[in-house]
Amino acid sequence: MNVTQAAKSPSVGGTQIKTSKMALKSEDFIKMMITQLQNQDPLEPAKNDQLLAQMSQISQLQSSTQLQDSLKTLVSQNNLSSAGAMIGKLVQGKDAQGVELKGIVTSVKVEDGNLSLELDNGKKMSLNDVTGITSAATVGQAPAVAIAA
Repeated sequence: MNVTQAAKSPSVGGTQIKTSKMALKSEDFIKMMITQLQNQDPLEPAKNDQLLAQMSQISQLQSSTQLQDSLKTLVSQNNLSSAGAMIGKLVQGKDAQGVELKGIVTSVKVEDGNLSLELDNGKKMSLNDVTGITSAATVGQAPAVAIAA
């Protein structure tokens, strides 16, 4: 039986299972199934229910991978929307070195898959490092005081 190693680099199409050693696509499983059928013992052929179970597992794997990809995209879009809502707000938190930062968010950028907030003081802060958000319009104003009559 001829078995070839699966490619270690991701390809453009197809569903993949990613492990630390290799990445397999659903097409690789189908090739393995065909190879199994071609090299099976003619006195003990594979049963139909086994083949159907394997095909079902491949289908479930594809669905699971597509769902994971969709969820990653949804989380990314949600985070970007949340970060975008911070534009014009005063945020406080820590920078990458752990130094306390405070500033008004002027823009939001995605760099290497991470969301960063650019502040009016020229500093950057990761969305994950934000510890407080305040409306920039209320900064510097005296607190409202209610006077009882």
